[in-house]
Amino acid sequence: MPMIAFGSYNGSYRGCTVEEGVLQWLKLGGRHVDAAHMYETEADVGAAVKASGVPREEIFLTTKIPGPIGRNATHQMILTETLPKLGMDYVDLVLIHYPCADLKDFPNKCGAAQHAERLDTWRGLQELRSAGKIRAIGVSNYNAEQVEEVIQEFKEVPAVNQAGAKRPPAGLRWHESRLVIIKGFLHLGRSRS
Repeated sequence: MPMIAFGSYNGSYRGCTVEEGVLQWLKLGGRHVDAAHMYETEADVGAAVKASGVPREEIFLTTKIPGPIGRNATHQMILTETLPKLGMDYVDLVLIHYPCADLKDFPNKCGAAQHAERLDTWRGLQELRSAGKIRAIGVSNYNAEQVEEVIQEFKEVPAVNQAGAKRPPAGLRWHESRLVIIKGFLHLGRSRS
């Protein structure tokens, strides 16, 4: 996984489209692109990758599904929405975007309440990985307890826990001790107001 990714959150772009921004990133030699179902830019990312002429195997693509949505919805979203929009056969890394179904409960109000749904969503991602549609799976915006749910249930460590650089997850040392990579993000184009 390349260390620096170019995000496709459409609120970060000024003066160009998502497709133009991602295409420029790839032409400049960048090889990691971050997308999400919630951003509604997967089709733009796919178009930029295709237009770039860079072989797919040279690009590391991360995308995120809403969470928790359960096994069946995970399969449906990846197979009938994400992959077709991207125009790709597989995604390098898929993250569960949030541990809470309702963002008003984020970060700590969903707690254990959605435990079963988080695990069922993870199970769906594992099945898609086994089928070759996903290469690696992880989480985003999870706290240590929510990451531990995955480790305890599946005896597997999420590839990454993506979190905002200005609000990293609590327990950085805990993540390190479990070998969970923290993938930070920062909106470069966002204004200060």
